[in-house]
Amino acid sequence: MGDHVPHGSRGALCRLPNPESIDRTAYVDLGGVSQFVSIRGRSTRNPVLVVCHGGPALPSLPSSWVWQRGVEDYFTVVNYDQRASGKSAGSVSEDMDLSVDRYVDDLVELIAWLQRELGVRKVGVLGHSWGTVLGLTLARRRPDLLWAYIGVGQVISGPENEVESLRHAMRSAVADRNDQAISELQALGEYPGEEPLTVERIVTCRRWAQYYGGLSAYRSDFAYFTESQELSPYYTDADLGLIGVGQRATMPAVLPALLGFDARDQTAFEVPMLQFLGRHDWTTPAGPVARWLETVTALATDVVWFENSAHLCMFEEPGKFLVSLVTHALPHAVAAGQSKTPAM
Repeated sequence: MGDHVPHGSRGALCRLPNPESIDRTAYVDLGGVSQFVSIRGRSTRNPVLVVCHGGPALPSLPSSWVWQRGVEDYFTVVNYDQRASGKSAGSVSEDMDLSVDRYVDDLVELIAWLQRELGVRKVGVLGHSWGTVLGLTLARRRPDLLWAYIGVGQVISGPENEVESLRHAMRSAVADRNDQAISELQALGEYPGEEPLTVERIVTCRRWAQYYGGLSAYRSDFAYFTESQELSPYYTDADLGLIGVGQRATMPAVLPALLGFDARDQTAFEVPMLQFLGRHDWTTPAGPVARWLETVTALATDVVWFENSAHLCMFEEPGKFLVSLVTHALPHAVAAGQSKTPAM
């Protein structure tokens, strides 16, 4: 395990120079796999917030500079490239365990490492998209590790998500008189249906749902999100190439787990449960989450609607995202004794 520093002038721009700050990266062995970890925060007195990224294999760190800097004033933010993802994909192998349970166990091991390294007892976990499958499972299994769970683009029912995504895509295509989209969507037949959910069928549905603003609200082109990775101070061009390597390796195992995930009967939690929902999210539609939340019991529940966002509310409304974390998440960390002084 060795520490690494951001490279080039962009690294200098992102550096946190004040004495109480932390800005370090390391490769950490989690479940027998070396995984890249970044820890950044304005003050080590602030509570730890672990970001569990989406995917398959889409690391959060390369584009985190877009939204994370303000969050670092209030939290010590931990990003990690999950096994076979991003910079951790350098060790991908054909027989690598890519089950949900293994990913969750990796997260437990990461938290144990953070407890030793940073001297904290509990952390917050912020899951995004695929990462919400891991975060929600962790919140149910190991509430003793968490001061709160925050879901962003939460997955509750993979099958319901696909049905609602298709309906949005078809409604939008018909209103737009887009014959190509209508034809391609009709060719899917009953969706998701009984046929195998192949990558091709999934991509067709997602492509049109996202073309009609289901990934980034009011946008058919969301290149600003993917291209933001190219400005990362932590990733070289070779590192960025590993993102595609990881996605190709994980797609066959992770997509079925993501789309088959069903947590509608998981309604009792012993941690504060926060949900940040994009009003226009048709990638992981908010409808199933809102219905599920009506049945949830937890130490506390908070829902924040992002009225001008779809699936990427931290990028689409970064100011509201920061204020929502400070307003709704930070008090739980303070109440759990994980912040030495409330950050102001």
